[in-house]
Amino acid sequence: MRTPRWGRRLLPAAVSAAGLLLGLGVWQILGQRDPVLFATPGRSAAALLVLTEDNSLPSALLSSGTLLVIGLALAIVAGVGFGLLLSRAKLLRTSTDWLIFAAQSVPIVALAPIILSAFGFGLPAKTLVVFLTAVFPIVVNTAEGAHRVSATLLEVARTYRSNEWHLWKDLLLPHTVPYAMTGVRQGIAMAFVGTLAAEFFLNASGVGGLLLAASTNFDSAAVLGLTVLVSVLAVGLMSLGRAVERYFARWRAVEE
Repeated sequence: MRTPRWGRRLLPAAVSAAGLLLGLGVWQILGQRDPVLFATPGRSAAALLVLTEDNSLPSALLSSGTLLVIGLALAIVAGVGFGLLLSRAKLLRTSTDWLIFAAQSVPIVALAPIILSAFGFGLPAKTLVVFLTAVFPIVVNTAEGAHRVSATLLEVARTYRSNEWHLWKDLLLPHTVPYAMTGVRQGIAMAFVGTLAAEFFLNASGVGGLLLAASTNFDSAAVLGLTVLVSVLAVGLMSLGRAVERYFARWRAVEE
């Protein structure tokens, strides 16, 4: 028997809600058994309320959000531009493929001492960390999208003597945008990780700084509350990225 459409939509939400309630129940039990190591959900919510009332949390969110937006914007501009360049410069693509994957695999923490020496503890150093964590998925997906343009369509365009401008405008860019958006969605998640890493390792500020201070003071209520808040923000950003990707990749969904 086929499941109704409304059932297919509600079932995942119901399973998610059940998992969330189960997690909260386990958290509550652990908090009651060991209140020093595990604060209960109620104590964690109260700790977040205290941080909000003394303006620590709003200021930290603003600081972290500013850093994330600047670093991600730079990564999108550079990643899409370089990805498109790779798609049209075969020699550059074949000679830098290994370098891109090698750079992507380097743990950003390993570069922290070099970044500190070059840029100090300020916003430029943190922005560089966010940029480096977010740019590679965007480059790889953009170059892959442009590289996958149908050879038949390219041949037809050349047969009708399309110049480089029309080739880009009518064929390459429309085909590449959905792939670039997939890279941007992955870049959003990586930029979020990079923001927290920069605030942890370069200068304790923003949400990462609050987490570090709470850990140092062994304030489990604030640590757990901030951790849950960070998770909720990450889910929200990923949902936003998925919505943007779905909007620009409508034709690809139809093809599939």
